[in-house]
Order: sequence, then C-alpha cells, then structure tokens
Amino acid sequence: MTTKVDIVDGVQRRVLLWSNPRSLSTIFEKCISGLRGTQIINEPYSAAHDLGPDRATLPDYVNEDMSKKYYSHYEYEELTRRGVNEDVEFINAFDHNICTYEFVKNTLERPYADKSVVFCKDLCYGIHGKFHMLPVGYQHTFLIRDPRKTLVSWLKLMQDMTQCSQLELADADALFPALEGAMQQFELFKFLQSRGDDIVVVDADDVQTDPDTILRKYCHAVGIPFQNSMLRWNSGDEAMQDWISALSYLVGNQIGGYYSAAMKSSSFLPPKAPLNRHEMSRDLLPYVDSSVPFYKELHKLRLQIA
Repeated sequence: MTTKVDIVDGVQRRVLLWSNPRSLSTIFEKCISGLRGTQIINEPYSAAHDLGPDRATLPDYVNEDMSKKYYSHYEYEELTRRGVNEDVEFINAFDHNICTYEFVKNTLERPYADKSVVFCKDLCYGIHGKFHMLPVGYQHTFLIRDPRKTLVSWLKLMQDMTQCSQLELADADALFPALEGAMQQFELFKFLQSRGDDIVVVDADDVQTDPDTILRKYCHAVGIPFQNSMLRWNSGDEAMQDWISALSYLVGNQIGGYYSAAMKSSSFLPPKAPLNRHEMSRDLLPYVDSSVPFYKELHKLRLQIA
C-alpha cells in the first residue's frame, strides 16, 4: 500500500542542508524527519569522503598507526559484525564500500515517487573540491553556528571518542575534519550563489532561541509544510531506522555516540553562551579566529527571528 503524502502544489520538494560538525544539524535532521512523507538521507557525501572507494582519508577501523593509537579500545570490526544493538534495524542503510561520489549523486537523484519531501543533511567537507558532483533538483540551505561553539564541541567529542585528552589537532582533523569547516562552508555558499541558486541560511542559535519562528520561516522558504511535530518529538533513535545512510555511521554512533545528543533530544533547548577565550584550548584559538569571519558573512544572510 502506498502511503499518502502531502505534495505541496503537486511538486516534490528536495532540500539539502549543509553544515559543519557540531552545529546541531542532526537534531535539525531529526526534527524534519517527523514530517509525514519525508525521506531522510544522512551525510552521504561525508561517507564517500571518509569511507567509500573515493575516500580522502582512511576509515577509523583500518589497521593504521593513527587508528591503533586512538581507536584500538573500540574493537570496531567486531562491534560492526554483531551490529552493537541487535534490536535496532536500519532498513535503508548501505555498505560504505559502494559509496562512491557517483553513487551518492545517483542516490540523491532517485525518484522517491512515494515521498513528498526528500531531505538530505551533510557536512561541507564531504563535497569540498567536488562541486561537480552536486545533485540536480535540490534547494540548498545552510545551517551555521558560531565557531567558538562548534570547534570547542568538536574537540571535546574527539577527545571523548578517542579517550585521549591530549589529542593532537592534526590527528583529530584527519579522523573527523572540522578545522577548516567554516571556510569550506563559505566557499560552497559562494559557488552556489555564483550560479544563481536561491539559498536559505539559518543560524543554530536562532533555531534554539525561537524554533517555532525560524522553522516556520525555513519551511516556507523551501516550500515544505510546517508541522508542530517539528517542535517536539520522541527521544530515541527510532527516527534513524529508515534513514538512508552508511551503515558504518549508524553503527558507529552506537559506539562513539556522535549522534547521541541528537537522538536523546526531544526538542530544541535554549542556546548556551560560548566559552571565553581563556577557557579554550590555546591550540584551537587560531582556528577559531580564522573561522569567525566566514561565519559572520553567512550570519548576515540568515533568516531572522524578528
């Protein structure tokens, strides 16, 4: 039986949300996944970059010096084999070994005839330098967040995942790129702008401050219906089970917990103030300082609460 879907004006909407690590993008994705008739595609370009045959870096579980140094305690291969949590079935997950950039583009351009909305969330580093592999038929949107928050949160996540409080920034960035994220996000924005795309920008702090207003404006801008379910949802990872995503990402979350805050969430919480400079890692400060100007340029173009 085909599920009835709400196709606005008889047109299927396709939306891409571009973000950087630790920008609340997975919570935003979970929020959108509550919209009836929506197919979520989770970080396919990042998977191609990190894990697939075209990868720029080796996956964490490859038997390399850096992986031995930081990831040996996970026994990733064994955990992947048994699926970690056998009660969770990811029905649309794909094997990262087939995840080329061509596979990603084809996946994004599939018809999804029974869906009214196709919504993809991805990280900008995954498409950097490969703009020719962007899919056709999508409206591009950007979720930005103050680098004083994203980079501090990213470093803490990497330290927690590797169980190494003295993790070197270069190693952390090789395992999960973030240090140049604001620049990469700005370059993608400028590329899309140069070809005449209608781009929507939202700031994570604004979403947290007034989710009702910002989500209504976002939905209107991209042509999808707003529903109150976008403001409050069930805690847990049930929403992920029909996402199209690399299985390694979904299983890896059960190991490393990089989506755990988003999955435990049931609404957007008010934003917290960023750390003061003296509270940040001294090594991180140059990257924060170089990222802020790119963030500020996009911040000028964001959907505003008032």
